[in-house]
Amino acid sequence: MEYMAEWYRLTRSSTLLLQSVIGLMLVSYTLNPRAHFPLRLGLGTALGFLLLLPVGKYLYVPGTSALAILSHAAVPVLVFLLLVAITWLSYDETLWTVLFTASTGYIAQDIGGSVKTLLRQFPLIDLISRQQWGILAVDVLCYGAVYVLLFFALRPFLKNREDHFDNRGKALFSVWVLLLCIGMARLTQDNPARNQLSVIAEALFQVILDVMVIAVQFGVMEQARLTSHVETMRELVHQQRVQYEASKESAQLINEKYHDLKHLLKSFRGTVPQEQLDRLKQSIAAYERPANSGNEVLDVLLAEKIGICQQRNIVLTCSLGKTDFSFVEELDLYSLFQNALSNAINAVSALPEGAERFITLSAARDGNMLSIHMENPCREDIDFVNGLPQTQGDPNWHGFGMKSMNRIAEKYNGMLTVEQRGKLFFLDILLLAP
Repeated sequence: MEYMAEWYRLTRSSTLLLQSVIGLMLVSYTLNPRAHFPLRLGLGTALGFLLLLPVGKYLYVPGTSALAILSHAAVPVLVFLLLVAITWLSYDETLWTVLFTASTGYIAQDIGGSVKTLLRQFPLIDLISRQQWGILAVDVLCYGAVYVLLFFALRPFLKNREDHFDNRGKALFSVWVLLLCIGMARLTQDNPARNQLSVIAEALFQVILDVMVIAVQFGVMEQARLTSHVETMRELVHQQRVQYEASKESAQLINEKYHDLKHLLKSFRGTVPQEQLDRLKQSIAAYERPANSGNEVLDVLLAEKIGICQQRNIVLTCSLGKTDFSFVEELDLYSLFQNALSNAINAVSALPEGAERFITLSAARDGNMLSIHMENPCREDIDFVNGLPQTQGDPNWHGFGMKSMNRIAEKYNGMLTVEQRGKLFFLDILLLAP
């Protein structure tokens, strides 16, 4: 039993690195691995493990002297630096991302160690941990439980990662707080004068501090993500405003030229053969406003989309029935139908040759309720995140069109619902007039 305790103490630094690497896996699975990732990770961890083996025997000084406290702090700092090196070796990421994830992995390990210290205050757990087989059993129990909880707690922040790890301020904050935690924890370690109450208080403090650091880390990351989304939405709205104004001006110019040409052709009557006049009328007929929804905004947009659908052999059927859209702001109305039709056109355009290509769009108003319905075929199964489909288009605008539509629906106290049934996609929007 004494031999086992001595063995565990001598290999504690190497074990600490292994536990930290496992903690790193909780947050690094979203990173970009380098070529030969398993070999790099395994080789880096093995070299770090071997490098740390002499630490427990030659560098670790027991007691509470200044030299002992310095050695107590130096060991975890060395472990952390090796963890940073392993992360850098294994993942193709920036230094700030590496520091952020490595510090999170080490903190996860630190929480597991503090939880083990707390559990060892129970006589039965302490007795088990003193057995030859019990030391590793208690480690697996404590670290395993902590890692599983942290994995599910952090997964919502990581599953849709958008490069919010790559931030110098967050990375430096994480490292600074980590080093502070290491220093404070080592001030009283191995102090034989500590009573059980002091041990419990210190372990609880360490757990709370570590959890707060992770909460701040990922809270700041979430704030950065939301800020980025807001800026992207603003840019999207700005671009749609510019696009709407340009489309409106183009439609007005085309209408003017179309009417001028019609009057010019009338003036040719009697001087030009009727057959030639008919051919000329047919050639300019495509420039007549193809949509007459009763709403100028939709007429401008539908004229553009109908032209695109004709080029791509898509049958676009609109049934708007002179619906009253007056309570919806022009830009909101344009954004709703622009995003909906653009998504539908892209989906239908991806269908194989010979497939049925159609888009059906309808709207109706009943009192203060305005409902919009659209359906179109789609090629593949759609991934839904938080009830909204995730497109595979430009990563800079990944899913923002649908988010913009959902935001507009909420603005008018309504709702947006999407559904896929087989190979058909259905979109329904409900808006409430004030």
